[in-house]
Amino acid sequence: MKRDLDRLMAERNLDGFLVMGEGHGPVMKYLTSGGFFEGALLLKPRGEEVTLVHGMMERDTAAATGLRTVNREEHFNGYELLKEFKGDRLAANAAYLARAMEMMGLRGRVGVYGLQDAGATMALMSKVQEMIEEIEVVGEYGETLFSQAFVTKDDAELEILKRAGRLTCAVVGEVQAFIQEHAVGRDETVLKAGGDPLTIGDVKEFMRGSLHAKGLAEDHGTIFSQGRDAGVPHNSGDPSMPLQLGRSIIFDIYPTTEEGYFHDMTRTWSLGYASDEVQAAYDQTKEIFDRVMSELALGRPTREYQLMVCDFYEAQGHRTVRSHPGTEEGYVHSLGHGIGLEIHEGPRFSHAQGEETLLQPGHVVTIEPGLYYPNRGYGVRVEDAVAFNEAGELIWLTDYPYDLVVPMRG
Repeated sequence: MKRDLDRLMAERNLDGFLVMGEGHGPVMKYLTSGGFFEGALLLKPRGEEVTLVHGMMERDTAAATGLRTVNREEHFNGYELLKEFKGDRLAANAAYLARAMEMMGLRGRVGVYGLQDAGATMALMSKVQEMIEEIEVVGEYGETLFSQAFVTKDDAELEILKRAGRLTCAVVGEVQAFIQEHAVGRDETVLKAGGDPLTIGDVKEFMRGSLHAKGLAEDHGTIFSQGRDAGVPHNSGDPSMPLQLGRSIIFDIYPTTEEGYFHDMTRTWSLGYASDEVQAAYDQTKEIFDRVMSELALGRPTREYQLMVCDFYEAQGHRTVRSHPGTEEGYVHSLGHGIGLEIHEGPRFSHAQGEETLLQPGHVVTIEPGLYYPNRGYGVRVEDAVAFNEAGELIWLTDYPYDLVVPMRG
């Protein structure tokens, strides 16, 4: 959570941090509550407030963040800096950073974050260190200050995530109704009004309109895959493929709100009817999904739930990533992950060596068991997002029916 930043900085022996880059980056969104700023800086000495250095044209957006703000043009005018450094853009931009850091009293070990080209950042920060001897630029890899802060959400963030869930479920409902409006031909192909097949591309086009109307964005694409493609977990689906009855469809949708927070849910559908094999695989998946959901509890290791799912599927005769590492059939992935400003955050529900995370207040996670058999022409998955609020109560963020069979006309 944001209130943990000073503690996390102390644990890393950081005296402060600097965030650079365009405003669409997750760290920039996190600290500005979703604002978008071009060329902005966020600076924070440990124990002090965050300061946003922003452009003149974004002063109203900056004021709305509630952060301490500094107008870039007033204090670090780009034209004047280029004049001072005789057109040397690297030196001028480094001076901008150095002077902003001096203004905020940022010294010592300074962590650098944000979205910017890696090479440009290396050149820029090397130049800054030439200008300020009293700083040590620190880069982090893997479990960073902000990836750790992201892992737990406060109740204000949870309200955004609740809204994301409600709106995403509404979109899924509209997509289902859109499909059901169509007739079915003699060969069990779903047809548009003129007699042409309704394709996965048509469904996604409709879905994007529904997302846009609700203020959501398709940030990372959407999985809507049918038949054999549904048996490959991250196959997004062939846009030209016609929808047909009796074939499993995995619909995995993960849009973002205007603040940049993701929802993530999956439903498996079979239009008109389901084959016995798909129905059996789905029933098993829903059974272990329900069992995991009923046993989610604070203080329990996330690893236990992945092992529970492996035990269950293996007892049913399926391969898992534990029994057959690298398998492409059966249960081929971990049980779930955190969501927030990134589609995949901590905590992880994995049996991997060293995974020791315990469920705690503020965790927002997906639970998504599934079975995949591309050579048999199907895959099934069920996924909901849930959260533990700051009081430790379990909150369901996904509220949509689990029916496998979607009734069709004709």
